[in-house]
Amino acid sequence: MTNKIIIRPSDNWRWYFDEKYDCLMLEISDDMIFRSRFSSKHLAPDAFEACRFSVNDTSAYYHFYESCSSLNLSEPQKVELVLNAIVARNFLRPQMPKSWYFTQQPVLFMPRFAELVEAEVQDTRQRINLLAVEIGEYASLCLIAEPIVYMSGKQFNISDVVKVMNDRLSSKNTIIDNPKNQEDEDQTIRELLYQICS
Repeated sequence: MTNKIIIRPSDNWRWYFDEKYDCLMLEISDDMIFRSRFSSKHLAPDAFEACRFSVNDTSAYYHFYESCSSLNLSEPQKVELVLNAIVARNFLRPQMPKSWYFTQQPVLFMPRFAELVEAEVQDTRQRINLLAVEIGEYASLCLIAEPIVYMSGKQFNISDVVKVMNDRLSSKNTIIDNPKNQEDEDQTIRELLYQICS
């Protein structure tokens, strides 16, 4: 995998639900906690029982990260996207498709797990990046892989979930990543993960 990964999974990581902040957390160490963007209303019952970061979670982490490596996102944004993708894969309640946001494509496309795909926004014709998290025969659960997207007058942020009919998705062309100062990104990602929620 890529050498840029600066946060590597460990079997000491632990998922737990924080009632005070009403969201699922990932404890990385005694003083490092990642706060997911998913509150109790979005979570399946299994999310409320503490559990370790599994071997399957670790495998998914590297698959998602590799797919996101070409995105024009900062390192902290990529890690945020990857960890939220694992939450969505493991702990979300079933979602209904919201394909009306997107234009139907001329060729039916079947994404693969952890694949970076594209969809065309219906009202703006903007092509946006999505990370495929769970693949179905007709629709796939995806995460927004853009900092901010506007669709039908509504704002979507990075890691927001949207289930999309597969006939709205298409293959992704590689985006050239803009290199940034690695030292600054290392510090920013540590600030992201030092969300002790105090």
